[in-house]
Amino acid sequence: MQLLGLHKKDEQVIKLANIGNAEIVYKKNIRISLVDFNPDYLNLYLDTKDGQKYILSLGNTDYQKLATIIQFLKDNQIELIDKQGIVQLLRENKNLFTHFHNKKWTAV
Repeated sequence: MQLLGLHKKDEQVIKLANIGNAEIVYKKNIRISLVDFNPDYLNLYLDTKDGQKYILSLGNTDYQKLATIIQFLKDNQIELIDKQGIVQLLRENKNLFTHFHNKKWTAV
């Protein structure tokens, strides 16, 4: 694996009973070039009851799987903080990029 430049990903287990709340956040990627095609950030922030904080990137998660993750948290009585209304946007099948960039995104 080392010859191919591949590295084993670190794995960390977070006990479900230890999760206090979760927050879903969409953050725009500030583009400084017209050829910057890097995606925006969609993260799930987990706060544990023992004070630990974890950030899970949801950038490559399709919307259907994201709905499953959200339902899983709800089913396990984990508070989901959603200040941006992302859950409702997903229920309405809205494109998050289009919504948060208001159709007038440009490079800075």
